[in-house]
Amino acid sequence: MKNKFKIFIMLTLALIIFTSCSDDNEVNTDGQGEVKVQLTDGPFPFDFVTEANIGVAKIELKNSSGEYTTVFEGSATYNMIGLTNGVSTNVATTNIAVGTYVEAKITLNSASVHLSNGTDYDLNVSSVGVQQVAIIPNLIVEDAVASEVLFDLDINDSFQFFGMGGVSFPSWITSMNLINGCNFNPDFRVCDRDITGEISGTVTVDGSNEENAQVHIFIDGNKISTHTEANGSFTFIGVENGTYTVHVTTEGNLTSQVDNVSVVNSGSVSCTVTID
Repeated sequence: MKNKFKIFIMLTLALIIFTSCSDDNEVNTDGQGEVKVQLTDGPFPFDFVTEANIGVAKIELKNSSGEYTTVFEGSATYNMIGLTNGVSTNVATTNIAVGTYVEAKITLNSASVHLSNGTDYDLNVSSVGVQQVAIIPNLIVEDAVASEVLFDLDINDSFQFFGMGGVSFPSWITSMNLINGCNFNPDFRVCDRDITGEISGTVTVDGSNEENAQVHIFIDGNKISTHTEANGSFTFIGVENGTYTVHVTTEGNLTSQVDNVSVVNSGSVSCTVTID
């Protein structure tokens, strides 16, 4: 997956979560389990975009036998800007047949961006409106048990700003006056939220919390990114069990990393990245 700033579209498009529940939350169905579809995103590393909207028309899940089940159909628009650092929104809750679901198909019907200077970009989705994404790890739906599936949209990679002559920008845009347009090419990842954990932490520079630093990890070889909030905090959700290196780059191009950050038994782990 390309570089990701999470608008954790959770859709931080971000994106869909299926959560295992206790007996009090069991679903009384025959051969079905409840699934919650959650959306999150990886955010932009700049603050002059006030809206980054996507319109969702349909979400389908494909099981290991190749059959698709519709879990959402309608018309819903989501501003991904607020779905960052562990924040997600519920797209749908429905009952589907038990089994293993290996792929998601997401049909989009609109996309738009609004800048703080009043500029709007309505983006063409005709060629990219249907996205097929592997669910990793696979979604496991059990009889009479609620689950969550997470759709994580990388908005920094999906909404691609460019300047005069169509030249694309690097990670940080110094001024919105440089922006001459925007393209849309959605970049999703999808996972079973129940069997994944999270990594959270804080970035400090010279003893002070660092806002707007880019933070990334690699999951299954794909770069997943977010950026720090005003208090220096960051969160990755939907992280598979494993050992990770947390990489940080500040706006001033200072870099650091923390190695051997381990997610075990779908738990939560925290780390502090210090730059002196």
